[in-house]
Amino acid sequence: MKYDAGKLEGGYRLVHIQRTKKLLFIAQAIIILAFATYLLWAEGGFSMKPFFISINSFIFFVLIMGIVVMVEGFVFIVLELRFMRSQSAKFLITQRSARSAMLWAMVSLIVILLLWAPILPEMLDASMGAHGSVSSDSSTDPGVATMFNSDPLGMVEVNRIEMLSDGHLAEVFILTEANYELFKDDGKAVLGAYRVNDDYRADPEIDVDFPATKHSRFYILVYSVDDVPVTISYDTSRNINTSLVNYLSPILAVFLIGNAIWAVYMFTMNKRFKQGIYR
Repeated sequence: MKYDAGKLEGGYRLVHIQRTKKLLFIAQAIIILAFATYLLWAEGGFSMKPFFISINSFIFFVLIMGIVVMVEGFVFIVLELRFMRSQSAKFLITQRSARSAMLWAMVSLIVILLLWAPILPEMLDASMGAHGSVSSDSSTDPGVATMFNSDPLGMVEVNRIEMLSDGHLAEVFILTEANYELFKDDGKAVLGAYRVNDDYRADPEIDVDFPATKHSRFYILVYSVDDVPVTISYDTSRNINTSLVNYLSPILAVFLIGNAIWAVYMFTMNKRFKQGIYR
């Protein structure tokens, strides 16, 4: 039901409160977008090649400011109720506020459950997991494949790579793009010194815990130990970015608890105002 509390009540104080709330929220929305964009640029979280736009800092700042805006919204509602005389207007405002708080609490709870759901990694592997194969018949000239360690938004990252040989012994080096470009002409011994995987002999398999690093292209180099043709098949497992899980959940928990408490409070006030209407 649409209504205008100013028209229902009138009064300079109430109109002034509503105007101040509107202007403050508009100003804060501009500040949030501008400063969050600056954080994204200042931290080097944007690149065109490879395309990447890290939204982690953006999300954290927006959510923290969202908590501030949430508390301000509660304060403004209390002020509006204080200067209203109509029980009907108070009933409508508390009803709308209770429903809105319940909705935000449910959304926060759903996101928290999704972040910690055991089935989430399996869903990500099924939809975003990368797999392929690399062949080599030389102990000096490697077969080469490339992969990215995260998605273009930095929300999902590779946390493990499983590699399996077709039966012949092989050596596998995983290098960052920067190190590969620097040392690709310096031979196997030098390249091996800069690999990110400790276990590198596929006899017949390797299970690599992938390090958490910034978004980058990685090179998979495969060498045949005995100059016998060998093929390495690999599968990547992905999960939500660790920082998102560790820091996003507590922030969302604040939203959940704050809105849940506010919903209960507004529901209690709503019942009181409803009784006042028919008194």
